[in-house]
Amino acid sequence: MNSTVIKRVELYAVADRNAPPIPWADNQEPLLYTNNIVRLITQDGIEGVGATISYTENDFDRCIIEAMRTIVPGLIGKNPLMTEALSQWLGDRCSWGGLPAKSPIDIAAWDIKAKKANMPLYMLLGGARHKILSYASSPMFSTVEEYFPFIDDCIAQGFTAIKLHCYCVYEKDVQLVTEIQRLYGHSNIRFMLDTATFYTPKEAMKIAKLLESYDWEWLEAPVSDYDYKTYQRLVKNTDLEISSHGNCLLTLQEVTHALSNDLWSDVRQDATVCGGITQLNKCFAIAEGHSKTLEIQSMGYTLTQAANLHVALAHHNCKYFEQFYPYESFELASKTTIRTAKDGYVYAPEGNGLGIEMDWEAVKEASIAHYVFE
Repeated sequence: MNSTVIKRVELYAVADRNAPPIPWADNQEPLLYTNNIVRLITQDGIEGVGATISYTENDFDRCIIEAMRTIVPGLIGKNPLMTEALSQWLGDRCSWGGLPAKSPIDIAAWDIKAKKANMPLYMLLGGARHKILSYASSPMFSTVEEYFPFIDDCIAQGFTAIKLHCYCVYEKDVQLVTEIQRLYGHSNIRFMLDTATFYTPKEAMKIAKLLESYDWEWLEAPVSDYDYKTYQRLVKNTDLEISSHGNCLLTLQEVTHALSNDLWSDVRQDATVCGGITQLNKCFAIAEGHSKTLEIQSMGYTLTQAANLHVALAHHNCKYFEQFYPYESFELASKTTIRTAKDGYVYAPEGNGLGIEMDWEAVKEASIAHYVFE
């Protein structure tokens, strides 16, 4: 194993300039998406990749890659198979990029570790199953009527569940939910609503009661993740599953505190922002210890999808896998795709590690920033 040390690190901030901007709320500018990729190459020729998505208004993000640039020189000579030691080392690094700047490094190390073991990553992590039900994660449309052909198309593609990104304006969202329920309420499709933390506590309770009466699957991000009291009231006073935003309370201690104090009905977590696969795997155990599911937040590019999918497949306590639809918006430079099959399931990618093959020339061509360390 002495030859399995990192000899080269490549960083890429990849921007798809041709992809349509996608807003998540009525008061946002259309968002632009950057795929922040880490490529680790070991002395014995094994390659590991990881990524995290960042989304910004008006221009593509360079913050994450600049934060990673200050961390990765210390990786040279380290053994990526020592994932627990590496995770501890990453946690000790001083960086204003926070966990999202560190997560792709941990993911890339796990990719190497599984390839070294000649195993798909989900099997190395435990291997609970090889497929999982998925749901389509919608863009926000300008009108209520535009959601209908989108939903019909999702159903035709095999999705059995759909999460709506709405206007995040209470009155407009009630109209949307009511119309969706009127048209599809007697179907077998499960619906979720994501209000992106823009509601007041009073609005959050009213929409939760409405979704509960319609037997929707869950309400996601009704208020700020730091509004503990409102989350407690929602969990206590409705039978609806209440899910957090999933981008704020990320550490093991925060997740444990939230579940111990009945803030959430489940855990909302993402390997690409919580510290990587090492930390997400532990979060699954914390959720299981509280008899909760961990509902993966995995909207994003293929590499970010792959990391979360493998961890979800390693555990039983996750009901759904999130996929943004239409797929093409987040498939730039990936030779491998992850898509929902006609039976409504997403299957593990073939191959060892993450099972994702990248077109590195396309990555370089689309990069707005690129660094190499060796």
